[in-house]
Amino acid sequence: MKSKWIRFAMLMVSLLGVLLIRAYQQDLFYDPFIEFFKENHHQDTLPELSMGKYLLHVIGRYLLNAFFSLLALWALFQNKDFLKFSALLMLGLLVLLLPVLVILIETSEPGSYMGLFYVRRFLMQPLLVMLLIPAFYFQKNR
Repeated sequence: MKSKWIRFAMLMVSLLGVLLIRAYQQDLFYDPFIEFFKENHHQDTLPELSMGKYLLHVIGRYLLNAFFSLLALWALFQNKDFLKFSALLMLGLLVLLLPVLVILIETSEPGSYMGLFYVRRFLMQPLLVMLLIPAFYFQKNR
């Protein structure tokens, strides 16, 4: 019974962590695109940004979300293979998508920001965990 409560607490901590990252994103992370994408941005030019600082904040936010996602996956499944696979997948996607983000920032023209919007969103939000949970649930109950 104690283990069940610990797993529940871990799940709640991971959920709270993700929610706090989202709630305080403007205070915690340098991201000039937050306001840009909230407004009618289709014909505007991209805002000025410090690329190095921006990338460090993207990586930091991604790693924080990855940590809380891995904590949630551990709380739900307690399977080392699932955790290793998830960590490697998250790291691989970061390595793959970070250069794509830079290329899109450097080459996107007004009116063609959707690629940038979605790559940035994938790096900023813990979307992968929403795909992994049902996949691992299916795999576990197979």
